[in-house]
Amino acid sequence: MKHNSKIIVCGWWFDKFDNKENQTDFIDQLKYINDSNENIEVFWACHKEPIDLIKDNFKWKLYENVGLEWGVYNKAFNDLEFEDDDFVFCIQDDMVIKDWGFIEVCQKHLVNDEIKIIGNGFNYPYDMNPLEEARLSYWLKTNDRWVDYVRPENQHMFKEKVQCLSIRGSFLATRWKHIKLINGFEYVNAPLSNGIKEDGTEFVLIDPFGNTSLYLNAYKFSKYFGRESFKWLSNTYRKSKWMTECGRGNVDLPQDAETAPFNIPQEFLIDGYEYEEDKRT
Repeated sequence: MKHNSKIIVCGWWFDKFDNKENQTDFIDQLKYINDSNENIEVFWACHKEPIDLIKDNFKWKLYENVGLEWGVYNKAFNDLEFEDDDFVFCIQDDMVIKDWGFIEVCQKHLVNDEIKIIGNGFNYPYDMNPLEEARLSYWLKTNDRWVDYVRPENQHMFKEKVQCLSIRGSFLATRWKHIKLINGFEYVNAPLSNGIKEDGTEFVLIDPFGNTSLYLNAYKFSKYFGRESFKWLSNTYRKSKWMTECGRGNVDLPQDAETAPFNIPQEFLIDGYEYEEDKRT
């Protein structure tokens, strides 16, 4: 039996990223996938009004700009219909896709349910005590614990300290039954605001908001799926042979030159080995 797949795209950059306009390769390729595969449905969950190319060719919805990518994915879950065995791909739209073959690769690894979630490049692990003050609270000066950012109906899940493996919201693949198990994604349910650095300068708290949501979900993934259920397409931050995650619309980031591949067990990698492009020379 061939199971259905849903690709939920977090829409923000659309055709404008990497300081260029009319960059439609990602959209055009998704249109081809959407049109030529009866078992795949693409849905654009947008945080601002999408361009006509998206409106005319996909199912889409405009959501309140709260919760960054984790928030818009979870809101889309509430508006779509799923079967338990459906494959679910969540992906941001500022991505450089080198090979869409990752769809089939992820399906093959997820189909037996031993692997429950797959990310792109490996990400930093984190030890979380959900009853301690969250880093975002430090900037907001609100004395909020991690658990205080969790939806009330899910706060019972956040009790003990957990060593969390994490997967960024830029890309993840799983199945609907696993999302049901954890009752969806968590996110900071508040508009972005500003913080004050030690030198008195003000800055937008995008990273603290985003990382708080990321690690709340990492906690649930790690606790309820188990560490052995994780896989990544690469051990390189943001990058794999299949795709490169942009940083706020930029393909190349200054820290790339100093970010070495993670030294992780090979069983975490989707094919059990490093790709040449991941090896630091």
